[in-house]
Amino acid sequence: MRITPTQLQSIHQQIHQYFGDSAAVWLFGSRLDDTQKGGDVDLYVEAGPCCLLDELRCKISLEECLDIPVDLVVRQFSDSSPIAAIAKKQGQRL
Repeated sequence: MRITPTQLQSIHQQIHQYFGDSAAVWLFGSRLDDTQKGGDVDLYVEAGPCCLLDELRCKISLEECLDIPVDLVVRQFSDSSPIAAIAKKQGQRL
């Protein structure tokens, strides 16, 4: 997994600030592969109902903290979409 402990802490702080303490987050995509270089940070978040503005604010805040582009997917706990299945099966919960 190619994120530092400091980046991990920043991710948790921002996710919980915008989506609450019950939010769960998974890292998926290229940052899971230690043999690759570069790439954005793909995050899947399960949370209660939230507004699009909070999602955008969180994405911007994450990109500023991490200094890396972030793809942020936010869904409710009951979501059963294909992206939810992929992120949770192939990703790593943080």
